[in-house]
Amino acid sequence: MRHALLAAAAALLLASALPAAAQTSEGEAAYNEACASCHRTPARFMRRYLDMTPEQRRAELDRFLTGHYAPDAAKRAAIIAWLEANHTRR
Repeated sequence: MRHALLAAAAALLLASALPAAAQTSEGEAAYNEACASCHRTPARFMRRYLDMTPEQRRAELDRFLTGHYAPDAAKRAAIIAWLEANHTRR
């Protein structure tokens, strides 16, 4: 549990350190590489997270991605930032 919290905090720090445009393009590329073969529609994938607060959503996405084809913290942070910027509206 402590390791997961530290990993989530590190991912959030990395996400906030990158310029928004870089996060978006890197995040989209990382999503396409790690996720899109199974999750073709990001908006559909994100539906399960929309009722969460942004903080809860980022932490849950980080936890999910850690064990699901995105073990690299920088890649996870980029994917999460891209999803947050582009796929959290209803």
